[in-house]
Amino acid sequence: MKHIIWTVLCAVVLMGSVCDTPEPGSPDAGLYHNYAEVTQELAQLQSSFPAIAKVISIGKSTQGRDLWAIKISDNVNAAENEPAILFVGGHHAREWISIDVPFLLAKELLEQYQTNPQVKNYIDNGEIWILPLLNPDGHQHSIVSDRLWRKNRRNNGDGTFGVDLNRNYGFGWGGPGSSGDTYSDTYRGTSAFSEMETQAIQRFINQHPVRALVSYHNYSQLVLFPWGHTNNAAPDQGLLKELATEMADRIFSVHSKKYIPEQSSDLYLASGDATDWLYGETRTPSFTIELRPNSSRPGFILPEGDIQPTFQENWPAALFMIEWTQLTTTMKSSL
Repeated sequence: MKHIIWTVLCAVVLMGSVCDTPEPGSPDAGLYHNYAEVTQELAQLQSSFPAIAKVISIGKSTQGRDLWAIKISDNVNAAENEPAILFVGGHHAREWISIDVPFLLAKELLEQYQTNPQVKNYIDNGEIWILPLLNPDGHQHSIVSDRLWRKNRRNNGDGTFGVDLNRNYGFGWGGPGSSGDTYSDTYRGTSAFSEMETQAIQRFINQHPVRALVSYHNYSQLVLFPWGHTNNAAPDQGLLKELATEMADRIFSVHSKKYIPEQSSDLYLASGDATDWLYGETRTPSFTIELRPNSSRPGFILPEGDIQPTFQENWPAALFMIEWTQLTTTMKSSL
């Protein structure tokens, strides 16, 4: 019966997209979402809110899994040239909370559309794109084999597996904070955009230009802004810091959890990451939010009881960025 439901959801709800049959005994991530659950529940959201939610595959993973994104907007099937924002989760396999926060963001936006005038206004006047799980292959491996696995599951051909997707983007690729060693957790790949997952993001952005990007990770409780590949200040550092500080303040207002706003390189140098790439190529304000906890204990293995409060405190920060994209224009004209 479960297989029949899955087939119907993939074939009908997701409008004919090709879906792989889930592996027998889908891996259990507890209250965290696994790939099968993300797929099924995104389909359910589209089915429940067909006028304002549309699920698409933006591409395939290395092992052939669809990379699902949900568009939230009124007249969702139309291209209305409205200001758009992208929220991305799950670059790194072991960062399970980074998947649940954007998924819950999509769910909350849709469920509040009829009852929250602010949310309705945002959905009616913009395009909100949410991609909860960019690295489904690595995430599945993290659930079934190696909880602290970070990379995707590319076969590197030398007995090693995986590329760090957040070192594989084009701007500053190959610089400090990435590695050419295939054994490394920060292995950057053979070239910029060598990976199907980052190619999918690049293609999506080219087809759907956005005014802001928020990429969720964990851990450290930080709101990071470019640059990450250099200690030099970004051209728009004042604006980027102002937006990051506002997000951090709004996060703090919920559960008094302090997220520190800072330049990404203040944490450590990292080249070829998503935010440097989008900002570097288009001057689109782009941010990495490092979610709970703030230290290595419990680190990546965040207790399930933290899922909801982590989402709750990040909800107003997400709304702030959605609002900002709709009140301003991109800085592309200044390039």
